[in-house]
Amino acid sequence: MSKSRIGNTQLISTLNNRLILHAVRVMQPTFRAEVARKTGLKPATVTSIVNDLIEQQLLREVPGQLDHSARFGRPPLMLELNSEARRILAIDLEPDRIRVAITDLLARVLHYAEQTINRFDPPQVVIAQLVSLAKSAIATLGKRPLQGIGMSLPGLIDSEQGMLLSSTNMPRWKNVPIASLLEKELKTTVRVERSMHLAALYEKWSHPHVQERTVVMISVRTGIGMSLLQKGQLYAGVSGLSGEIGHMVIDINGRPCECGSRGCLETFVGAPAIIERAKDLIKLGNGQAIQQELDAGAPLTTELIYRLAKDGDPGCADVVREVGRYMGIAISNIINLLAPDEVVICGSIDLAEDLLLQTIREQVQISALPRSREHVIIRAAVEREKLPLLGAAVLIAQDLFDLPELRHAEVQEAEVTVGT
Repeated sequence: MSKSRIGNTQLISTLNNRLILHAVRVMQPTFRAEVARKTGLKPATVTSIVNDLIEQQLLREVPGQLDHSARFGRPPLMLELNSEARRILAIDLEPDRIRVAITDLLARVLHYAEQTINRFDPPQVVIAQLVSLAKSAIATLGKRPLQGIGMSLPGLIDSEQGMLLSSTNMPRWKNVPIASLLEKELKTTVRVERSMHLAALYEKWSHPHVQERTVVMISVRTGIGMSLLQKGQLYAGVSGLSGEIGHMVIDINGRPCECGSRGCLETFVGAPAIIERAKDLIKLGNGQAIQQELDAGAPLTTELIYRLAKDGDPGCADVVREVGRYMGIAISNIINLLAPDEVVICGSIDLAEDLLLQTIREQVQISALPRSREHVIIRAAVEREKLPLLGAAVLIAQDLFDLPELRHAEVQEAEVTVGT
């Protein structure tokens, strides 16, 4: 047999394995006959592959429910994914925080830890903190094999080279080969992707209905990002540069932004902007609740402002409403432009979710075109700030499955002629 024929056979075998694993994951528990129907493969092929996957401990057989109309016999055996077979290490590097998790093959968190960092520290300092946190997580594995390490990164990256090229909110990070640096320390292959792309990947993984819908995801973290899923495909733009909604100019005469422009959305709704508003409240004598927390040793963070707003502090509630209004204006522009089915908000919003979403929806009613906003759903993501972290786990888990994948919509290059 020729090398090309061998290669094609191996490729088909790998794809069939992934197809069956995906079908079982979506339908589990399920019967072999249902897997054959779902995949379109011959029953004999399904049986052969399933037996092999059971031997690899990636699938397992479990008793189904006994048909009560039958008086005799054992319950039929059904298939389910053995999510315990291997473990995944997921890492989320955010400008002010590192999150790590050990998950199973279904991206369910089994161990979680986080640590605050200084976004102005040099990369070697942050990487040392990251490695320490990752090693502590790996120590919890026991004898379970590690499938791989997935990592979420902020800013512009080269996923093929595993490099963080630049990040507006981490100014000292330039062309850092973070994947290879971690591989050297952790002795395992590391895959990296942009945080917003991974948030979209997890949304696709956990909500199969997005395959038929246009979904816009907005991330409210240290910076503000956006992802667009069009019928399950991620629009990434040239060099993966799409989604920088935080640097959409809102006021040309506004405050300077860290990107070099002025009046960007981030200067109104980003974490530094929220902190500045909180300081202004204290100066004006309206931030007593904030000052009490600071006097008790609490750090001044967006989470503190959100929590106090949720607890009913009027000054902090006004800050959240102002953030919601600017977010609502930006989202209205997106709705007018793209007319999506859903807008999903994720990030560090859970403490003030109700107030923030209410204000966003009210502003959309004012600012978006009636026909465009008529049927759009605006909701919070189930996992909020952990979405990119879980997406990093899915980035590794998907290597076992046919779907879902992180598929970037193709960007066609075209010649543009400027007429006179």
